[in-house]
Amino acid sequence: MMQEGSPVVEVQSTKGGKVIRIREEDGTERRIEVTSDGQVRTTGATSGQAIASDAARAVSRKQLPDGLVDMMGIIFGTIAVTSLLTPIVKAWARRFEKRADLQQQVLVEQRLAAIEQAIESVAVEVERISEGQRFTTKLLADRAPAEMERVR
Repeated sequence: MMQEGSPVVEVQSTKGGKVIRIREEDGTERRIEVTSDGQVRTTGATSGQAIASDAARAVSRKQLPDGLVDMMGIIFGTIAVTSLLTPIVKAWARRFEKRADLQQQVLVEQRLAAIEQAIESVAVEVERISEGQRFTTKLLADRAPAEMERVR
């Protein structure tokens, strides 16, 4: 049921969106076109443009802000690259650490071998000294009884 004085509204669906026609009793017609990509075009009186701007706001709420897709792509791309490269960089760092540890271990082994050789040479010299000491002690012990008889 239509009340007297109320406008006539027709809504038509088209391939590219929807067309809304508003006919007033005085014969003026306002037309609002909403395309499938969300653009709004209006023709007619000023009050129709106010309706169209409300419709445009409603349509724009459904659309994503400009640059949001690019920003999300950058964020997710950064996360993906970081999660993939982190283990690779850690493995690469461990490899260099192991290489440095191996070089240090070789140097330590060389120093220990040199110390071991020095200790063995000192042991040989101490053995020679002790042999000389025993020989001298034996000579003095053999000589002592002969001299003691002379003293008596």
